[in-house]
Amino acid sequence: MNKKLVIFGPWCGEFCYELSWWIPEVRKVRNTDFKDWDAIAVGFDGRKVLYEDFTQAYIPYPKEIDDTLMYPATYGEHVGQKDIIPDNLKDFVVNIANHYQSEGYSEIKVWWPGTMPISAERTLAEEIFGELKHYTARDEIISSIKEEIKFDNDRETVAVMARIRHRKGNVCKLDWNPKHWEIFVDMLVNDLKVNVVMIGIPRKEGSSAGGALSMEGTDIYDKNKDYIKPIVFTGEDSVERQIALLQSTKCSIYGASGTAVFPFFVKDAATFTQQTKEEGFRLKFKWERALTDDLKNVKVFDKYHNFDIFESPPEELFEEFVDFYNNIK
Repeated sequence: MNKKLVIFGPWCGEFCYELSWWIPEVRKVRNTDFKDWDAIAVGFDGRKVLYEDFTQAYIPYPKEIDDTLMYPATYGEHVGQKDIIPDNLKDFVVNIANHYQSEGYSEIKVWWPGTMPISAERTLAEEIFGELKHYTARDEIISSIKEEIKFDNDRETVAVMARIRHRKGNVCKLDWNPKHWEIFVDMLVNDLKVNVVMIGIPRKEGSSAGGALSMEGTDIYDKNKDYIKPIVFTGEDSVERQIALLQSTKCSIYGASGTAVFPFFVKDAATFTQQTKEEGFRLKFKWERALTDDLKNVKVFDKYHNFDIFESPPEELFEEFVDFYNNIK
């Protein structure tokens, strides 16, 4: 027997870096340097759909390890001024390698995150090293999502990710006032007259990782509950269900975050995002234009500077969105 195995991971950095740089990198490496090898990937639960076109298996680390990961950075945990892969994750991968070695693999290699540094020079380049692709959800997942977001009216439906962070107890430079998100969603429902699916992301206590508002428990939700549905994605199919949501709604709206690139990876998904002056250009690189047919049906509203965005007016954002919405092709 001469079976060989390459293990990609463990990924524990931010989602946008995983989606935009890590996965294209390891897909290309798999299809060139390791094309005759078996391949598996290791990372957060729920993300197997992103790897399954070039791997035989996806192994998520268990909750007891996930619970220890508090400060995601480019490709690892942010400790001091460095990205590191924690020892418990390294041990997890070593145990996986030992298991596969006992299954008869003659050679096993680990392609660790950071093998190719994810540097500022790399993340600010017009082109990327790697292979990009659009993702689609399985028919059964799409059917399930459509049932979950079904409204008892004939309005169009939009998805909203109201991103918030409060890193280490402080307001993040990219955050928008949660009260302004409420006003904005109220205007979507009552002025534009659309249904709204709020993509809720629970915040991990003590973590620098972000979350997203669901609107549940607010006066806006109580007032408009026939037109607002919260949805929280968890479990092994969580990312595929998000893809299905983007395939099943008129368009999406993302708060200032690198995660706003996610709809670019769903073919023809219309998306609007609020960004800051310092960050908006990062969604307009050549490789992103290639994914979106030169930003067709994409609008990046980046009028305000870091921190100034917090109190920017919801009425203005609504007007910008309506203009975008009315011109979706």
